[in-house]
Amino acid sequence: MQAILKSLLLLPVFLTGCIATSSENVALPSGPPVQTLRTPYDTLVACVAEKSKLRGVWAVGEITDATGKFSAEFSGTGRYVTQGAGDMMLTTLVQAKAESIVNRRDPRPIITEIQLGLRDARQFVLMDYYITGSINTLDFIPGAAAELTIAGIGPRYRQNRAIVGLDLHLTNARTSEVLAAVNISKQIFADEAGFGIGRFFGDTLVDLDISGQNREPLQLSLRSMLQFGLYEMLSELNPDLRKNCQQIVDSVEGVEDIPSNS
Repeated sequence: MQAILKSLLLLPVFLTGCIATSSENVALPSGPPVQTLRTPYDTLVACVAEKSKLRGVWAVGEITDATGKFSAEFSGTGRYVTQGAGDMMLTTLVQAKAESIVNRRDPRPIITEIQLGLRDARQFVLMDYYITGSINTLDFIPGAAAELTIAGIGPRYRQNRAIVGLDLHLTNARTSEVLAAVNISKQIFADEAGFGIGRFFGDTLVDLDISGQNREPLQLSLRSMLQFGLYEMLSELNPDLRKNCQQIVDSVEGVEDIPSNS
């Protein structure tokens, strides 16, 4: 115990070499590189671009977070689900090589120029099709856990899941007719495994815990769902697309595709 106390007393001495003064910049650590994350459905979107010509003028409206779920953490309060699903879908349309895409995500710059008399509203291209929807399901499923301890030593395992669901609608802008509608859901998986040791060595209790966690990224999974949802809507309108691209869906592990009765 005396050795531990001495180490704690010497700790500030060692930290002085790592802490900058008020007139110095702290050295910033370098992390992993910036990258463009790919999903298992990027190949599916590429197949859509090749096999289905998205003719006309396309746009994306609101794809809202309608779950109403918030997360209260030590760093503040925020939403579980990203508020940028519409932007993800707009990028997906670009990847699918729609014939013409107009940006209706933020009309404020356009409206400002019209109000200032700098631009005529009649110059803008009219939409032929637009996509809207909502993320309306976020249910946390009670997980399972197991732990075995013998003489204060033993492993443990814990598993948790959540269900995320969304609805997407493809609408004819000229008539407001809903051309296709899909419901997509996915289970998000997380687990934790660990090993603990708690023993007395004389009068001293030594408690050691080692654990590792895996959690599927929610927002990246949502991008996958939007990509898959675009494919499903277009397949309702073009059955040949399913014949040409369904093998990609089948090759993605864990995917269950239920073809439309139509």
